[in-house]
Amino acid sequence: MSFESTRETRSAPMATINITPLVDVMLTVLIIFMITAPIVTHKIDLPLAGGTHVNTQEPRVLGVSIKNTGELYLDGQAVNRAGLDANLRLARASGMPLRLEIRPDADSAYDNLAAVLAIAKSNDVADLRVEAPRPY
Repeated sequence: MSFESTRETRSAPMATINITPLVDVMLTVLIIFMITAPIVTHKIDLPLAGGTHVNTQEPRVLGVSIKNTGELYLDGQAVNRAGLDANLRLARASGMPLRLEIRPDADSAYDNLAAVLAIAKSNDVADLRVEAPRPY
């Protein structure tokens, strides 16, 4: 009894390519580029000789205290929101850099802090420091 196959013994060679390894490599390269592209495009400003003049003048520091009752104190003097706005305008008009240090009480409402931040923004005060309130 012979086991002969009914199909032809000479078959044509397979002409297909296994693309699974190719897809794996391409996805790996894509992930590498997605991670490294933001790192490469990060801009670093370097001061060069003959560049723009950096302002080395010390900033004028103004302290604003916000009490839990909503009262505002500018350098120990009680002011309202309009008075704070006027004082910040005068300080900006002097031409000196300005730093605003805000110290809210632990129980003060966020609305009061938001109002002070809005006044500072309207007067183009860029250097803001907000101290974390200390609990009693």
